[in-house]
This record gives sequence, structure tokens and C-alpha cells, in this order.
Amino acid sequence: MPALAPYIPTKESLMNNWLTNFSTLISANPSMYGLVAADATAIAAQVAVWTAAYTLCTSPTTKTAANVSAKNTAKVNTLAFIRPYAQQIANNVGVTSANKIALGLNPKTSTPTPITPPNSNPVLSILSMQPGVVNLTYRDSLTSPSSKAKPYGVRSLQLYGMASTTPITNPALIAQCGIFTKSPLQFTYPSGYTPGSTWYFVARWATQKGQTSPYSPIIQVVAT
Repeated sequence: MPALAPYIPTKESLMNNWLTNFSTLISANPSMYGLVAADATAIAAQVAVWTAAYTLCTSPTTKTAANVSAKNTAKVNTLAFIRPYAQQIANNVGVTSANKIALGLNPKTSTPTPITPPNSNPVLSILSMQPGVVNLTYRDSLTSPSSKAKPYGVRSLQLYGMASTTPITNPALIAQCGIFTKSPLQFTYPSGYTPGSTWYFVARWATQKGQTSPYSPIIQVVAT
């Protein structure tokens, strides 16, 4: 039986089928699901209580107010009893995904792939300059010049920039001046900047956890 979302169907007829399948497979081979015979017996007993109460409500002649109330109580109790077993099996790395899906569960034992900082770096380009402002574009070093896509896992671009009368070749000496998520970006020179001064810009990719990529090549801009 394929897993559904939510894995236990809300419609009672489908839920009844799900519970019957769940109990039947576990009773046939409890160890396959990381359980023991006593677990299978307890599950079967609880599902039997539900099935009996539910069946009475499927016929107009026995669908009385008392039987509907008993069915609703059995439903609450059965789901509360079954869900811990279902979650235990879904999280058990010793149970195959195929067997979990056969029970109607959504496997939860896949190992997430960690997001690591990219080995590539941004590439900065000057788009335009105006008095007090420089507009820059950026792309990834491993993509085509026309692509604006950031590498997988990258959340933002960290921009570093500063004025200097002597050439800067070490990017670690340049102070961070902004964080951007879209290209192109606009950098406004700080109050008191000197038109004609030489500014040096460099950038790094940053992941959501703050991991950073290698620095981009340094670019040089004469402020207007």
C-alpha cells in the first residue's frame, strides 16, 4: 500500500484499509519491521476493536448514535496507539524503504545531504557609475557570463570594499560593506568619500549557515 500524505488517511474507509494492511503485514513478519510478536498481537487487537466499531457504522440498520460514538472513541484510541509504532518503524534505519512504503509509511531514514560552501567564487563587474554610487553585477565563476544564478546552497553575496591610495592585493584586508541577494547591486559610497579616490571591491558567497566561498578577484573602481 503506497504511503499517503498524511500517511494515515483521514477518510474512515481508507483509514480502515490502511490499518488492516498495517496490522496484516506486521503480523506476518514483525521482525521485518523491528518489532516482536507481542507488538504484532497488540496492534492486531487494537485494530480489531476499531474494525468492529467501524463496521457497525457502515450499515444503516446498525448505525445508531451509540455505535457512532463508540466508533469515534475507537478511532481516537486506535490512532493514538498505532502512530507511535508507525513513527518507530518509519525512523528505523534497519527497515528498508520498500517495507516502510508497503506499510503505508513515509520513510524518514534518508540521510540529508549537507550544504557545503561552494568551491567557486563570485565574479564582480562594473555595470555603471554615478556620483556617489557604483552599480555592480556578479555571477558565479563556474557559470556563463549571462547567468545570474548563485551556486546551490548560497543565500547571499558578501561585498567588501574600501578606498586606498596604494594597491590592495590581499582581499582579507578589505572591510565588509554589504550583503546582497540579487544582481545587479548598488553600492553607495559613505558620507565624506572623495571623488576620484580609488576603491577596491571583492566578494564571497555565503550560505545560510554563514559558510563562505573563496574570494572573488579584486576589482578597482575610481569613485565619481
